[in-house]
Amino acid sequence: MGDIALKTDRTIDYRRRRIAIDAVLVSSFSAIYIVFRSLPTYPMLGIPGATFKAGDIVAPLFGALLGPLLGPLSITVGTFAAFSTGAPPVFLGLDFLPAATSAAMVGLMTRRRKKESILLNGVIILLFLALPYTAFYIQVGAYSIPFIWLHLIGLALLISPLSTKAASKISIQLPRVTNPRLVDLGRNLGSLFVLSLIATLAQHLMGGILTQAVVGLNFNRVPGRYSTWQAFWTFVFWVYPVERTATAIAAALLAAPVIVALKRSRLTEYFPGS
Repeated sequence: MGDIALKTDRTIDYRRRRIAIDAVLVSSFSAIYIVFRSLPTYPMLGIPGATFKAGDIVAPLFGALLGPLLGPLSITVGTFAAFSTGAPPVFLGLDFLPAATSAAMVGLMTRRRKKESILLNGVIILLFLALPYTAFYIQVGAYSIPFIWLHLIGLALLISPLSTKAASKISIQLPRVTNPRLVDLGRNLGSLFVLSLIATLAQHLMGGILTQAVVGLNFNRVPGRYSTWQAFWTFVFWVYPVERTATAIAAALLAAPVIVALKRSRLTEYFPGS
């Protein structure tokens, strides 16, 4: 009985310690996200005066470090806190969803919860296609190209073994990583690009869902200066592959040195493992 009581006490102490550490992590990373969310990057198509924020670039790192729960939670808290610091909402307060989706995707992949990441990605694609203002095809010369062609490639990449290998290379779940391959900056950079591209494509569709829900369904308008939703999506079709690729590259360049440094230290034990 004494051994059982001692084991129970240790379990309770561990849980209390874990809750305290998680609270500190969420508070700290929320504050970091406020800073990144205040930094504009490039214009948001169809929303006059709105810009994407550097928070989109840091979202995959949040997912890799904090996991699929604390990562999105930190982004959500940071987004609402940023509203009071001069970063007004664009999507009726739901602005946290795209970056939170990106963090959740990376968090799931790096925690070996691949089936859940595939399910999340699939649900987002289906929801986007189900909305009334979605353009299924874009006319390119004599051909009709699916608007989500790159997202389908991203889904295939997610299902493939390549994403599994990429996720395992940047895992921070070991107390201290000594394998030279796992702390090689180049290997981590390539792996992070793969995961960030998958995540930022899911983020893009979530942004498209919000655009339709807020601008179309709520305000009954067409984004920006475009006369029809088809014209809007046609313009986005030509821009988003470059935009998403650039975001994934920036995210990988930012996250790789941080993750490599953490792998070389003993700080990884403080980050959640699931």
